[in-house]
Amino acid sequence: MHKLRILVADDHGDVRWAIIRFLSEEFDVVGSAADGRSLVDAAITLVPDVIVSDVSMPLLNGPEAMDELRATGLDIPFVFVSADATRVEECIEAGGMGFVQKTDIGHELTRAVGAANRREVYLSRGALGTGCGNYAPNWYPGFRKAISAV
Repeated sequence: MHKLRILVADDHGDVRWAIIRFLSEEFDVVGSAADGRSLVDAAITLVPDVIVSDVSMPLLNGPEAMDELRATGLDIPFVFVSADATRVEECIEAGGMGFVQKTDIGHELTRAVGAANRREVYLSRGALGTGCGNYAPNWYPGFRKAISAV
């Protein structure tokens, strides 16, 4: 069975390492990056199935890196991770397929990666609880599905 190929980007080495170690149990982590520019370069070279990216990174933030990749013609689904759940709106409206608050990584990141690969939007519990409180239940396609999964 084909394992999904994942590229991980986070500017904090310990967090990046923890995400890689966690995802490696279920997926094939093909590379990692410490900044948005390196993420774009690695994605162009490796063409992963899904990218897991920190929102705030040096050189290019996660959404900017996603935009730059799409401008090259690569439409790889992104799952964003952040300690700041107030960034949910920005990331999903920019075209991200998932948002996992860093405190939820251990419980929900693998589910978010699977959903992103199926082109379904996934928000972690922490993101739903604090990052999108002003939204009606239909603010993006798949909202009800994401809510029912939590």
